[in-house]
Amino acid sequence: MKKQTKSIMENLALLSQVGIMMIVPIFGGVFIGQFLDRKFGNGSLFLIVGIVLGVGAAFRNLYQLAQTKGREYEDSETPERYVQRFEREVMQERRRVEEAEKQSEDQNKEDQ
Repeated sequence: MKKQTKSIMENLALLSQVGIMMIVPIFGGVFIGQFLDRKFGNGSLFLIVGIVLGVGAAFRNLYQLAQTKGREYEDSETPERYVQRFEREVMQERRRVEEAEKQSEDQNKEDQ
């Protein structure tokens, strides 16, 4: 899969995850609140409490997701880290080539 397509798919997955993380706790609070109000027959007290708890849980979930994604972004490869890694690989390759050339020269001297 192309890198751009993968990025689009990851963003769509994140967007749907955010939506689900918001809707489920709120609806859960509404349904539980309505159930308790019907069971105990006291107006809409439990409904309001359920909505408040659901919204609180939804924002807590979003906060945790933001923290996780923030850590992933910090750990991801930045352009500076990419350049550093590339320079290290180039230096290792140069050393390897120099060692191979030196061994080849030593081999030629021994053969003569």
